[in-house]
Amino acid sequence: MMKILFQSITFHRHVARLKWCLILLGMSFTARSTGPLRISLLSCSPGEELYSVFGHSAFRVRDSITGMDKVYNYGTFNFREKNFYLKFMSGKLNYYLSTQGFDDFMADYQAENRAVYEQEFYLSPAQNLDLFRRLELNMAPQNRAYKYDFFWDNCSTRIRDMVESILPNSPLYPTTPPYAFRDYLHKYLIAQPWSQFGIDLILGLPADKITISREAMFLPMEMMNVYDQTQSENQPICTASENILPALPVQYQSGLFHPKWVLLFLLGLTIFVYYFRASSALFNIYANIFLLVTGAGGLVIGFLWFIADHTTTDMNLHFIWANPLCLLYPLRNKLFSSQVLGWLTRTYALLLVFLVFGILFLPQDLPLECIPIWLSLLLIMISELQRLKENK
Repeated sequence: MMKILFQSITFHRHVARLKWCLILLGMSFTARSTGPLRISLLSCSPGEELYSVFGHSAFRVRDSITGMDKVYNYGTFNFREKNFYLKFMSGKLNYYLSTQGFDDFMADYQAENRAVYEQEFYLSPAQNLDLFRRLELNMAPQNRAYKYDFFWDNCSTRIRDMVESILPNSPLYPTTPPYAFRDYLHKYLIAQPWSQFGIDLILGLPADKITISREAMFLPMEMMNVYDQTQSENQPICTASENILPALPVQYQSGLFHPKWVLLFLLGLTIFVYYFRASSALFNIYANIFLLVTGAGGLVIGFLWFIADHTTTDMNLHFIWANPLCLLYPLRNKLFSSQVLGWLTRTYALLLVFLVFGILFLPQDLPLECIPIWLSLLLIMISELQRLKENK
């Protein structure tokens, strides 16, 4: 009898221990989401304007004790800042961390018909408090500003870096497709072909670097997708993305005013002026305008490469054809002898031929819409060589 009683007591002790183990195990899984502070990632869908077409990211911080519910936004800039446009072009424009009430934030995006998604981070109370304190420290006037970099230091990468800084180990990010930075931009610029064409012209070789998942997080919606599959300490780093503000679908239509059609028309006009010109003076005026515009584009590309602080506009192969030397074309007869002019013209023509036939093999992804421009320039160079030959 005593033996049976002892076995019964032992059994109940084991059951009790098992219950405590299960309770402690449950606490280990739920401790990361307990506490008064809750911190989420807000991911906002792209807008219609160029400055908003890549979406937006922000922190949401809630405190169940004080009732605080506000948004920390690293994507703020000041239009009234002195020399705003020059600083923007030069890559010297400061962006700022700012705060806003959550309701006001949502109202702004609802007015713009932009969706908002939320992912709450699975952080311990201590980590939530640490992250909150760091955000408040960043809000100090001397810390709010930072020099914006489109690929490496923006409203999304700041959030990624902040989350990484409070975790004990690096998160385990998923594998993403082998896309270059430029490929990701194209994904968001389908409805803005002229913006895509212009951005492709000014971005250099750094934009063609193949990204890993962490680098793909420079874009808000891509960061949301990566976090949906990211783990920390063998657990999801956050809740699955939830659409907390739906947006109405927007239909985009592509008309004839598209870079490929406009530039093909330009090539046709160049051919027409070249073969059916009434006089050499008409073609000369046309060629001067064409080369002046090309040279002006070269000035912009050269400025962004050699002078501006942008890291993504360096080593731009468009500088081969869009070169500031083209600005000298209207004065070519006064500046150069026939021999030098012939050498310059043939060199430029050979470079254009190289671009046309090498476009698919170059390390920089050059838009196909450039081919009509290169062919037009090539026709102008052929005409110039013919003129030089006739004047010998």
